[in-house]
Amino acid sequence: MNDPIRGPGRAVKSRGPLGGTRGEWRQRILRFHLPLAVTSGVALLLFMSLPQFDPQAYPQSDMASAGALPVARAAGTMSPSGEQPSGHGAARPTAGPGGHGAGGSGATGSPSGHAAQTPVPNHATTEPGHIGSQAGPVDAGVAEDRGRNYLTQRLTVATGYIATGLLALTLLIGPANLLLRRRTPISSYLRRDAGVWTAAFSAIHVVLGSLLHSGGQLAGLLGYFVAPEGGVLLNSFGLGNWTGLAATVIVLGLLLISSDLALRLLKAPRWKWLQRLNYVLVALVLAHAFFYGALLRMTSPFTLLLAVAVAAVIIGQVIGIWLWRRRSANGRAAGYEPLVP
Repeated sequence: MNDPIRGPGRAVKSRGPLGGTRGEWRQRILRFHLPLAVTSGVALLLFMSLPQFDPQAYPQSDMASAGALPVARAAGTMSPSGEQPSGHGAARPTAGPGGHGAGGSGATGSPSGHAAQTPVPNHATTEPGHIGSQAGPVDAGVAEDRGRNYLTQRLTVATGYIATGLLALTLLIGPANLLLRRRTPISSYLRRDAGVWTAAFSAIHVVLGSLLHSGGQLAGLLGYFVAPEGGVLLNSFGLGNWTGLAATVIVLGLLLISSDLALRLLKAPRWKWLQRLNYVLVALVLAHAFFYGALLRMTSPFTLLLAVAVAAVIIGQVIGIWLWRRRSANGRAAGYEPLVP
C-alpha cells in the first residue's frame, strides 16, 4: 500500500493510532486510566510537598485592584477591612470572596499559581507558611483556619496545573500520530481517557477554588462574578473568574460527548467540530492564568510549566498541520482521501 507521507508507490505497513480505537473497558483501565492516575498522583504529591511549588513564595496579585490588568500587591499592604492577607492573592473587598475564583482547565482547570487568602489579625505574621506564635484561643483558631486554607490553596493550584498538563496531552496525541506515521482516526481511546482525567482535575480545581472563601453560600459565589455595587465584575479578579467559568462549561461539555454513543448520534463531522473547542479551552486557560497574575511570577515554576505546556501545544499543532497537509497532498496524488485528523 502507499504511504501518504513518503509518497505514492512506497509500501509501508499501516500502524494503529496511539491509544487505539477499539478495546474493552478492562484494557482501557490498565493501559490508559491506571498510568494516567499514577502519573497525576505523583505530580500532585510533588506540587504539595516541594517548597518550589509553594504559591505563597512568589509575588501576589492585587485582586482588590479595579483595573482589568493584574498588578502586584505591595508587600505588607492591608485589605480594605484593615487586615493583612495571608494567601497568594491580595485580599478582596469585604463584600466579596477573595483569592481564587471558579476556573477550569479542560477538559480543563486553569493554572495561575493563585488562591484566596484568609485575613488574619494585624499582630499575626504574614510570612508564607508561618503561623503566628501568640497564645490564646483566638490565635489558635486563626492558626487552624489559616493552616486549613493554606492546604486548600495548594491543592487548588496543584489540580489546576495538573489539569492543564493533561489538556496539553490531549492536543499532542494527534500530532504524535502523524509524526510517527500512524493512522489518525476521528477519535482514540487514549485521547478520550486523558480528557476524562482533565475534566476530573478541572472539577476538583473549581470546587476547591470556589469554596475556599464562599463556604458554599450563593452570595459568596456571586462575589466572584458580580461587583458589590451590582453589575458584572470586570477587574482582573472578575475577568479571571469569568474566563474560568467559560472554560469549565467547555470542559464539562466535552466530557459529555466523549463516548461512542455521542459519536454515533452527532456523526463524525459535527462531533469533530465540537471537539475542536479544545483550542478555545487552551485560550481560556491562558486568559485565566493571565488575569490571576501569572506574568507577575515569571521566576516561579508555575509560569515556567505553563509556558512549556503552551509551547509544546503550539509546536505540536504546527508540525501536525504541516504533516497533515503533506499527507493529504500525497494521498490525493495516490488516488484517495485520508481520514479527517
